[in-house]
Amino acid sequence: MNSLKAGIYKDICLFLSVSGILSLLLPALVAAALLLGLNDAAAVKTNVEPFPIAIYDRDDTLMSRSLISQLRNVELFSHITVLNAEKLAAASIPADESGAIEAGDKLFDAAPLSGCAAVITIPYDFFYDAYTGDEEPVSVILNGAMPLEGAITSSLTTSVADILNSERAAWYAAYSLKNGGEFDRDDFANYCADASASILDSALGRRSVIKNTNIKTEISTSVKQSFFTCACSMLLLFVPAGVLKTLPDERRVGLAGRLISIGGSVTGLILSKLIASFILCSAGLAPVIAILRPQLSLVSCSALLAAFLAGFALMLALTSVTRSTEQFMLGAGLVTAASLLFGGTIYPAALLPRFASAIGDVTIPKYLLAALTARKGEWKHVLSLVMIAAAALAVYFFSGAVRRSLKARKGAAHA
Repeated sequence: MNSLKAGIYKDICLFLSVSGILSLLLPALVAAALLLGLNDAAAVKTNVEPFPIAIYDRDDTLMSRSLISQLRNVELFSHITVLNAEKLAAASIPADESGAIEAGDKLFDAAPLSGCAAVITIPYDFFYDAYTGDEEPVSVILNGAMPLEGAITSSLTTSVADILNSERAAWYAAYSLKNGGEFDRDDFANYCADASASILDSALGRRSVIKNTNIKTEISTSVKQSFFTCACSMLLLFVPAGVLKTLPDERRVGLAGRLISIGGSVTGLILSKLIASFILCSAGLAPVIAILRPQLSLVSCSALLAAFLAGFALMLALTSVTRSTEQFMLGAGLVTAASLLFGGTIYPAALLPRFASAIGDVTIPKYLLAALTARKGEWKHVLSLVMIAAAALAVYFFSGAVRRSLKARKGAAHA
């Protein structure tokens, strides 16, 4: 226990240099600057002119056409271009094997989509499958040249989808209750048709979901969550990197072996660095929370803890594939920069190129942001962070096993 305390004390003291203290203060300073900028932006009166969007109606049913008809009454949209498979083929708009539109840099250069802020895809059989919980997600591809209009469209689509989901769940429960749990496809289809008009009226009849004030509030909240995620991600990657930076040199000069020879253990060494990192991250996170005041729940707190463990495990894995502190810090800087750039906290993930989005799928900020902005208690994002931590630990142990095997072979060859 005394050796563990000594290790924690040593790691904290080594970290608290000028650069270490700056790395702790930087996220809070960035959060304060971003919040000040957000408040300044909120004070400016903005007038969003109506803009066009496109809808790819793969469902092509009475309900989907009714939804599009009601969307035409939304004053925010100056025009709605309705697409089908024939129009996509005529305009040479790429689609994947399932028929869904493929996002691309030149997508909005095509004639039917020119000037549109977004293209929304209503999946095939969406309104029927929605009652049974088997529906595909609604795809929204945003135009990177129109970021504000795209953000508004995304916010509106999310609001309408949330209302549709809750209304459909209520109608489905009523059907199940009426029929005692019995399910007949034809009868259920007729029931869905009767419920359609009521659900659409409920979803689009609530003008509050399309008022500019509410949209601005949602965008402001979303931006603040992105700021918070960015600041947290900086801490959760910078701090473990600063604490673990000496490991490559310690391993190279044999300090780990000497520690074991005097009764210590590698597990204790790593545990002391984990605890030191947790203490330092908590100290840096406190002012960020005080400044941005995010809405924290059990899911988001769990996500922060999982993100810390993932960040520590990622940097620990990096120590096993680098031979010096300089190499490690270079790699840690590249990992941190890529995570922040492609994780959707600095630039919206939906507007990133495909290769950047693929990189973002394995970054900590992406899943931390998803957990913080989830409207419901979705633990899948926390699980994704745990999986990143597990994968990084697997890399660390595998690299250690390979290194020990090579060392043993080298020793046997010399013998």
